[in-house]
Formats: sequence, structure tokens, C-alpha cells
Amino acid sequence: MTGRDLMEFSNRFTLGLVLCLLLSGCISSEPVLEQRENAMDEPPIAEAQGVPEWTATAHNSTQFNRTMMSQGAYIAYFSAPWCSHCEATLDAYDHVIPNGQMMIFSQDDDPEFSNMSAWHETTESNLNRSIERPFMLMPEFATEMGVMSIPHVAFVNEQGYIFQTEIGKRTNQTMIGEIWNATLNSSYNTTTGWS
Repeated sequence: MTGRDLMEFSNRFTLGLVLCLLLSGCISSEPVLEQRENAMDEPPIAEAQGVPEWTATAHNSTQFNRTMMSQGAYIAYFSAPWCSHCEATLDAYDHVIPNGQMMIFSQDDDPEFSNMSAWHETTESNLNRSIERPFMLMPEFATEMGVMSIPHVAFVNEQGYIFQTEIGKRTNQTMIGEIWNATLNSSYNTTTGWS
């Protein structure tokens, strides 16, 4: 085989390989295409995350648990006593969410920050007003809820499903109110998804 024959063979082989690669995804049987088209007609149902069981004692010694909160929608607000930039977010949520429907959980398990009464008092002092919300130490619950950064807010519908999660600083009370109203009106069905 001469150099010229080898080059011609190499060019034909390369061309054949390129054509095979280009056409490999285009050649298939009709049933597979039909299945793909049908799959596009029916989008997958998004699974809703339920809130795990929880029981906590608030800064004022009041007991709370998931069952007590199952009478309606609520938000689970996760933060920490040392998070001063979280106070603006807490303040915005406190102005929007009705009394009895906002639980404040500390996700920090450091003993230095375990005094929920001190956290409550510091927050009231820094905001220069009363905060009538329960402050609870719940690092295990925060982990179960997937809290990785704070502030972390889970909007929970009356069925106990997390309708929406907001992470980071939020001070737009209109936006918070819109999410809250959507949570109140939300319903989850395992067959049809959210409505």
C-alpha cells in the first residue's frame, strides 16, 4: 500500500466515522419516537416534600409541634442568633405573616447560641419592637429540612407540604405576601401535582 492509498483509505474511514456519529441519533424505530412524543405530552408530576415530625419548646416555654400546626398554613423560618443580617428578613416576614403562623427556628447547635430567650430579646431590641413569635432551638429539624444557609424559609401549606422555599435576604413584603397567599390557596395531589 502506497502513501497515497493509505491517505485515501484514512480519508474514507474518517468520513465514514463522522457520518456514523452524525446519524447515530437520527436513526431509530418509530415506537421510540412515539413514546418520546407521548412523554412530552404528559409532564412528570413534581413530588412535594412533606414536613417531618417536630416538637419544640419556645423561648417562653410554650410547646409546639407539627400536629398543632397542621390546622393551617405556616412558615418555618430558619436562622441563628448570631445572624444579624437575617433580622431584616425576619422583620419583613413578621410584618406579613399572621400571628400563630410563623415558627422561628435556630439551626445552630453551638451551646454559646442556645439561649432562645436571649435571641428573642436581642431581636426585639435590634428591631426596636415586640416580636410575638416562638423562637425555638431546632438544629436537627433544620438538618432534616435541608437547611444549608440562612435565612431559610419554608412555606408550608395546610396539608403539611412545602409549597415554596426562599433562601437569603428577603425584605420585599409584597413578594412575601404573594407567596403566602399562594401557599394558602395551594393544594397537592399525588396524582395531579400542585393546584
